[in-house]
Amino acid sequence: MSLDGVELELLPAWFSQLGLMGWPLAACSLITLTIGFERFVFVLKTSINSKSECRRLAETLRANRRHPKVIRDELAGILLNELHRPYFAGVKLLRMIGTISPILGLLGTILGIIAAFQVIAVQTGPVSPALIADGLWEAMLTTAVGLLIALPALIMAHFFSGFSERLLAGYCLELNRLSLSFELEKATEASEVVDFNVGARR
Repeated sequence: MSLDGVELELLPAWFSQLGLMGWPLAACSLITLTIGFERFVFVLKTSINSKSECRRLAETLRANRRHPKVIRDELAGILLNELHRPYFAGVKLLRMIGTISPILGLLGTILGIIAAFQVIAVQTGPVSPALIADGLWEAMLTTAVGLLIALPALIMAHFFSGFSERLLAGYCLELNRLSLSFELEKATEASEVVDFNVGARR
C-alpha cells in the first residue's frame, strides 16, 4: 500500500483541505490533548492527596518550630516554590498554543486565498460563484481549526492555573497560621516565665 493510500485511510477527508498548515495545527492539537489529559489526572490526584500534602508541609515546619520566624518563613517559601513547578507544568505551553494556533490558522487562510485566486486567474472562461466559494471555504477552514484548538487550550490553561494557585494559596495560609501559632506559644511561655520570676521574688 502506498504512503498516499495510508494517509487517505488514516486522515479525515477535510484534513487535506488545510494545506501547508495542516500538520502544524495537528501537532498543536495533539500536544493540547496530551497536556490536558496529564493535567486532568494530576488535578484528580492532587485533590485526593491535598490533605496529606498539607500535613507533610506542616510537619516540616513543625520540626523547625524552635527557629526564628524569619527562618521558618523562608523555609515555607522554599517548600511552596518546590511545589510550583509540578503544579504549573504545561500551563505555559497551553497558553503558547492558544496564542499561535489562531496565527497558524490565519496564515493557512491567507495561503489558501492566494491559491484560490491563482486558480481563478488561470480560468479562461467565466468565473462562477461556486468556484470562488469553493476556494474561500477551504481557505477559511484553517482559521476555524486554529480557533477550535486555541479555545480549549486557553480554557484549560486558565482552569489548571487557577486550581494550582488556589491550592498553593491554601497551603501558604496554613503554614502562616502554623508559624504564627508557634510565635504565640513562645510569647505565652515567656510571659509565664516572667510571672513566675515575679511571684518568686515576692
